Amino acid sequence: MSYLKHLQDKVRYNPLPRIFIDGLDKLGIQIHLIYLVREGITGSIPWQHQDSLKGYEVSFLEAKDMTEMVQIPYRPASYEELIGRLRDGNLCLGAKRDGRLVAFTWCDLIWCKSEGVSFPLSDDEAYLFDAYTAPELRGQSLAPALRYCLYEKLARMGRTNLYSITQRFNASALRFKLKLGAVILKSSWHVILFKKWHFGPKCQRP
Repeated sequence: MSYLKHLQDKVRYNPLPRIFIDGLDKLGIQIHLIYLVREGITGSIPWQHQDSLKGYEVSFLEAKDMTEMVQIPYRPASYEELIGRLRDGNLCLGAKRDGRLVAFTWCDLIWCKSEGVSFPLSDDEAYLFDAYTAPELRGQSLAPALRYCLYEKLARMGRTNLYSITQRFNASALRFKLKLGAVILKSSWHVILFKKWHFGPKCQRP
């Protein structure tokens, strides 16, 4: 993907306030305006999402898949960080089409941890984070279908209370979560100056 196409997608899928906040990030000012969200199976998957995974190979990813993941343009996680996630017990459910990784979503079984949020998880909980869908497949219900598939797999492990963090300006992510029955639990904020000074309330377990 060219940098120009990346910018076009950024403007297309993000509101101006989020683009402004992303710009401040490059100056060393990180502003996180967040929702703590509870997810999980609340009923049947909406009919429009039921067939969205047809033609895709869906499975938990392994270390060998991190080589492909780290090559996705404009994503901040390094190969060492991705391998570290797996080593720490994190799971990543991925969707492949024609052998190519086109979507995934991560989960942590030990901590719900993000900027301004930190609490340990119980045996029936999980924290969902870092979801991605290839730009050319966005808007085709792939993300919610894969998310719901993760709900089902975690439920079989006894993990039925699921949390995630959503940036307030990430309307598309919040929209698909709410359509799957998610509930906003808390609103919070966190500011980091030059990767050194942290400000804001610590968002704890609801």
